[in-house]
Amino acid sequence: MSQSAKISPPDVRLIESDREFFSRSGPLPVHWNDVRQFPRFYMRSRTEATIFPFKSQPDAEPVTCRVVTSDISRGGMCLMVGQQIFPGQRINVRLVSGQLRTLKVVWCRRVAEECYSAGMQFVG
Repeated sequence: MSQSAKISPPDVRLIESDREFFSRSGPLPVHWNDVRQFPRFYMRSRTEATIFPFKSQPDAEPVTCRVVTSDISRGGMCLMVGQQIFPGQRINVRLVSGQLRTLKVVWCRRVAEECYSAGMQFVG
């Protein structure tokens, strides 16, 4: 990730056990009103991410933290993060394959204390 980024504790605190969370695999169930362009698949792993500040905060430094991947599709992915992030923010994530991908936050909702679920769209 970025050499100048600050490391930000704490890690994500999952609301279910590690065993329950990481045991899921395969395609996610589809709901009758789902309008997604691509199907989603469980992708459960821990990885490092660099969260970049808003453009309105030019003096703020990027923050490097640990995140948990939840699912992935051709268009984006869902991450569990330990701090609130906002639509439009950019995040660099290293996938299990080692590939570095840039994502844009589309939505973020608090799931529990120090645990936020965030929908991201791949950029570029």
